[in-house]
Amino acid sequence: MNRLGSARVGGGRTLIMGILNASPESFYRGSVSGRGAGAAARRLADQGADVIDVGGMSSAPYLGTHVPARIEERRAVRAVRAALETGLPVSADTARASVARAALEAGATIINDVSGLKADPLMREVVSSYSPSLVLCAHGPAAPPGDPVLAAKKLLEQSVSIATDAGARRDRIVLDPSIGFFRRSGRGRLYTRTESDWFARDLAVVGRMGRVGFPVMASISRKSVVGRMFGIPDPAGRGEASAALEAACVLGGADALRTHDPARSARAASVSLSALRPRTFGAGAAR
Repeated sequence: MNRLGSARVGGGRTLIMGILNASPESFYRGSVSGRGAGAAARRLADQGADVIDVGGMSSAPYLGTHVPARIEERRAVRAVRAALETGLPVSADTARASVARAALEAGATIINDVSGLKADPLMREVVSSYSPSLVLCAHGPAAPPGDPVLAAKKLLEQSVSIATDAGARRDRIVLDPSIGFFRRSGRGRLYTRTESDWFARDLAVVGRMGRVGFPVMASISRKSVVGRMFGIPDPAGRGEASAALEAACVLGGADALRTHDPARSARAASVSLSALRPRTFGAGAAR
């Protein structure tokens, strides 16, 4: 069983990571906390989050909304401090070493890097110096051809190698296959696959998540793949549909869900786990 900070992940339960965005450019306006980060963090905790994931800059690949590192750092540190008041472990969602370092100094114990430690070479020094728990996402300039799950696994293995070479403990690593990222960015750069098949790639990964040798996190909440599958253009209307796909992720092997809606996602996970182990229904399977 692995851990993210002090929270257990794997071993037959579903960890719930609540999303707290301190970035006004986020694709889902309902997740933006601004200066109300403390209240937003308490809501996530009250809804059953095990971990709070703080982001100071939107990482949605199609938005192209990069901000200077100093702004991301200021947002992230303020939100980390607010989230710590819940008593839950806090994660910093960043691919920048300077932001990760500042967040860890502020009290975060987890780094969630959408680049899988590949964007900023200095992130290795942060891992070596602070020994944080890590969420490593599949990332590369081009996806290996063939089976999408094997392709994601290859990219993730590269990130695990970077992390362990920097001294990261394997029991403090969780992997994320990057649902929603294998498409064109807002700047026109192709992340990994052609625009026409990112949707099919994501759905293939949803059904076969538990094949990478580490606990797996599904971050699918209110994303474009949900909107495309169910015909819901506005992220605000994708809550129930997100839960349906999250349930499929758990059935496919996901050990953790990163979500805007912890209570709803926990219920979806509980139903899925009860299908796998019927005797657990109603006994807190997702907790």
